[in-house]
Amino acid sequence: MDTTQVLIIVAAVALVLLLIVIALRVSRSRKVKAMSPEQRDLHYAQRAHKKRVAELKGDYKAVEKDTERAVKEARTRLKDALAIGSDKVDAVKGVDGTVTLTSTTLTLPHGEHELTSDVTATATTEGSAPASEGDEDTRQTILTVTHGGEATVVHFKADQEDAVRAMAAKINSAASHVDEVRRQRDEATAEAEEAISTANEQATVRLNEAQRVYDSGIAESEAKVRAAEDKVRKTRLR
Repeated sequence: MDTTQVLIIVAAVALVLLLIVIALRVSRSRKVKAMSPEQRDLHYAQRAHKKRVAELKGDYKAVEKDTERAVKEARTRLKDALAIGSDKVDAVKGVDGTVTLTSTTLTLPHGEHELTSDVTATATTEGSAPASEGDEDTRQTILTVTHGGEATVVHFKADQEDAVRAMAAKINSAASHVDEVRRQRDEATAEAEEAISTANEQATVRLNEAQRVYDSGIAESEAKVRAAEDKVRKTRLR
């Protein structure tokens, strides 16, 4: 079967479908014309009611979707606020384990600590290179972190000196700014929680109003259908 034949078949099927649609419309039109005026009014009232119900449902769903979006945005704002200060600043893996720094926490090989403004860190080098073949290489880089009046020592390889010194500088810098970071996080969290409360309140008000409009619209449309049905019943009783 070549392309021309396919196109002819497709055109023929489309024509048949079009004729069917036209026939159905003509049939419905004839049925409506054959109705009494009261039956015709009922027919149109039922059609209008169906359309009105779809419109009202669509309007309510739109309000529902919009309020859900507003509440979701407020919750995302809270999530972002709570995450302030949790960004990883740096991490260096040493002989004893990994030291990881965020803007508000410091994780040492033995556990995580809340970073405070009194935390200090220093990097030093110890040991010596082998003087001759067979001697032990005792060189190492040491990170000393003082927190809560206690000092924690973490050992690193000698060739990690630059990374360890950079980490010490970052720890000292983060410690000096941690109070400001926490203040920003607390303020942002409070504002986000207030935004969630406001979004929930507005959602309740808007959804209640949307429900009122929906119920009122349905009742009005159903009343028109009942009125048309009453007229049909009365004509049958004559």
